Amino acid sequence: MLFYIIQSISSYPFKTYKRVHASATLFTLLTIISCCAEAEWSSKVSNSSYYTDDVALFSVTRRLSLKDDPTQPVVDRPNQGGDFINEPSAELEWSRENFLGKSKMSLNAGGYIFVDRTPFSHGLYELQLSQAFLTDTKISLHYNVIPDLFLGKNTFKQASGNDSEEDEKLTSHYWSLFLDQPLTNNLTIRLLGRYGLRNYNAPFQNRNTQFWTLGPHIEWLIKPGIELLVGYHYEPGTASYQKTVNVNDDISYVNQYASAELKIHILERLSSVFIVDFENNKFDTHNINDLHYGSSENVFQGEIELLYELERNTAIKLGWQHGSRKLTSDNQTIKNNNVWLGFEYKFPTL
Repeated sequence: MLFYIIQSISSYPFKTYKRVHASATLFTLLTIISCCAEAEWSSKVSNSSYYTDDVALFSVTRRLSLKDDPTQPVVDRPNQGGDFINEPSAELEWSRENFLGKSKMSLNAGGYIFVDRTPFSHGLYELQLSQAFLTDTKISLHYNVIPDLFLGKNTFKQASGNDSEEDEKLTSHYWSLFLDQPLTNNLTIRLLGRYGLRNYNAPFQNRNTQFWTLGPHIEWLIKPGIELLVGYHYEPGTASYQKTVNVNDDISYVNQYASAELKIHILERLSSVFIVDFENNKFDTHNINDLHYGSSENVFQGEIELLYELERNTAIKLGWQHGSRKLTSDNQTIKNNNVWLGFEYKFPTL
């Protein structure tokens, strides 16, 4: 049967085939245009200005969140000084109804631009796809990439025993799957699965890591105007043993992360967000000569942000974040602070 169909198609005159192909292409384009015409488009732009007292830890602390990438890479040299930073970002969202429920797609592009310490500047890019079903269940897929994130100068210990000072950079990719299911009108549970890669520049390619994340989130509308989000992540990360054993620098780890976010609407236009984070990062090397053997890092962090709506589509925000981290192999506790002022503008829906 299949042979007969192929033979029949091959017997068509070439011009007829071209007409059929052109008609199919035109039909596809018209279908896409029709879908786009029926869809809703929305967009948002924002900009925040920060001051940080530690440029090396800024990206790590800002992304320590249930909604972001809490297991940022190890920073071996904190306390690299302060700077002012700008964070412009833009988001475009498309949504439409379908026979399953409602689908959405969004693209987000932004970055951190350092005023004086420009090598630390980097971009942030995210693609999100989601489908909400008539049963209120929602599935979301996220892809996130940060190219060429500069971590600072670091010492590379060569197999010969010689040391050299090198720029340490990496590119992070991760893919996330979220499953949201309302349990009641006020309570929603979310399950997270994630896979990612952190690829370092030469000569630190021995630190290339792949990781997996699993964890639950719970959203609770305590009462109108008060919302609570809590969550837990378990994540193992594995570096290549063959590459790390020669330089005694294995950053494989087991990470446990917990967070709570409380949002309170104080006034009609004024709301506040309080966030508490705890992270334990236990290095998983079995090489007794390794720099990280038997050590772990504990991170405590808190954040306060105020959001004021100037009008329906415009809001300003003011925030402060404080973090404290300590390696068990180091007697020193590293503390850092970030403060910011920013605005958001949502364009009218089309």
